[in-house]
Amino acid sequence: MKIIGLFGLDIFRYSLGWALESLGHRVYYLNEVSRELLEDAIQMFQPDIYMDMGWDYHHYPSNNELVRDVLREHGIYHVYFAEEDSLHFENWSKHYTQLVSPQFVLTRSRPCIPLYEELGFKVNYLDVGCNPEFHRAVSPDPDFICDVSVVANGQFGFEIFRRKSIKDLVLPLFNQSFRTELWGRQWDEAYQHFGVSPQPYMVRGLLPFHKTPKVYSSTKINLSIQSMDEQISNRTYDIMANGSFLLTSNTSAVRDILQPGVNCEVSDSPEETLEKVSFYLANEDARQRIASAGRIHAMEHLSYQRTLPPLLSQIEQDLKATGRYSNV
Repeated sequence: MKIIGLFGLDIFRYSLGWALESLGHRVYYLNEVSRELLEDAIQMFQPDIYMDMGWDYHHYPSNNELVRDVLREHGIYHVYFAEEDSLHFENWSKHYTQLVSPQFVLTRSRPCIPLYEELGFKVNYLDVGCNPEFHRAVSPDPDFICDVSVVANGQFGFEIFRRKSIKDLVLPLFNQSFRTELWGRQWDEAYQHFGVSPQPYMVRGLLPFHKTPKVYSSTKINLSIQSMDEQISNRTYDIMANGSFLLTSNTSAVRDILQPGVNCEVSDSPEETLEKVSFYLANEDARQRIASAGRIHAMEHLSYQRTLPPLLSQIEQDLKATGRYSNV
């Protein structure tokens, strides 16, 4: 298919966008939103579909209405991937889809499927995925070498499972001798929310997404914070695809989709985190065995290259019914 993609964030472009191209689809990346640019793209590229996802920084009201109007005027099929579900269904995805009326919704939350159906949308399930062609082992970078790292924004204000995940995985490392590095926003504000502060050297600041393979490859133990018990964060899959060792929270979703002790490790408490960090820092063979198994599992089960094709086939069938599918 020929796809106009509004993937403003690098994490979207390097994951879903890249995977679409890897699967043989042609993607025209829309770098900003304006009527002129969108209409030029439609005229030159003759897309089969327009696709966007998540809560992109391009998604503000005037842009959303403009895109809706232009797509309607040109009869372009719109696919939206609601990868912020279910956490932000009520305050974002529901309102966005009702405003722009996509022809097809992909949601990462199975409980949201009947909610979209009640709103009149065609919908199917797609979990967030990884792109093993981008996230792969690279040579360690001296600037990123450490024992433990976290790549995540703090997002301390949400009263959700994320707070427990941070308390279990990250806070116990603040006063330890392990070299721990924290990438992302708000880690210098931890004291206001938890009463403890990281050592100053730990706070590394923002990390461009294209550098995440270097961090994962240069870190002995990569932590992945979970925001919800029933869903897995996309960074979890990225770490595994990278062939890097993963330690994450012991959630129901992790137990359902992954295999703790085989392709990842989990912790349920600060004490367990310190115990497992100490053990795996001292046991490189065990660490590498789990990391390698994680890479295999990610490639075979968690990558967009594996999960997208049946859904794209469903969308193609719906497109053919409209008579607008070019198949070029």
